[in-house]
Amino acid sequence: MRNPQAATPCENTKVMVRNIAQELAEIQQAINDCRGDGLAEPRLTGTWLAHLLICSKELLQNLLIDTAKLPPRL
Repeated sequence: MRNPQAATPCENTKVMVRNIAQELAEIQQAINDCRGDGLAEPRLTGTWLAHLLICSKELLQNLLIDTAKLPPRL
């Protein structure tokens, strides 16, 4: 499983969404592989939720930047 990376200034929203989806799919697969493990399953579920929260913040920031209106040029 890869470590989540912070958004880079050149990473556009579409690429960011694709990366987040891939990372979450990897975490979900790991959760599926440890179903029933009383220790690993809750830890991976917590990791999954934390990853979603962190990525959501970065994605919202990226969306705000992408959709912001540029000031008129004089």
